[in-house]
Amino acid sequence: MKKTNILFIIWGVIVFIVIVLLTVLGFMLKKVNKDYRVLENDLKVSAEKYVTNNFLFPNENEQFTITKEKLIEEGYLEDLKTSSNDVCDGYAIVKMDDVVKTKAYIKCDKYTTKGYNKKG
Repeated sequence: MKKTNILFIIWGVIVFIVIVLLTVLGFMLKKVNKDYRVLENDLKVSAEKYVTNNFLFPNENEQFTITKEKLIEEGYLEDLKTSSNDVCDGYAIVKMDDVVKTKAYIKCDKYTTKGYNKKG
């Protein structure tokens, strides 16, 4: 009976430690990716301003791509660089599905948006 109680306590401690470690790891990963999500949002907002200011709305079920370089050239974006000087490439896809939707994609040394395609 004592061996069973000791094993139960040991397994309980191990499970607790694993849960705590996974939680800490999750928070660390979230913090690391925060800079990149800010860049994605900056690119998205810049593309939306560019589209609105230039009246470049796509037709129904159509889409087009706006590159990082175009947004920088037109003065809508300064650069795509993290606070740790990770320079990123990127583009935004603007499409019409009842309403205009914009999705930004970036590729950096340490992060790539899911669905990123070099061709845009």
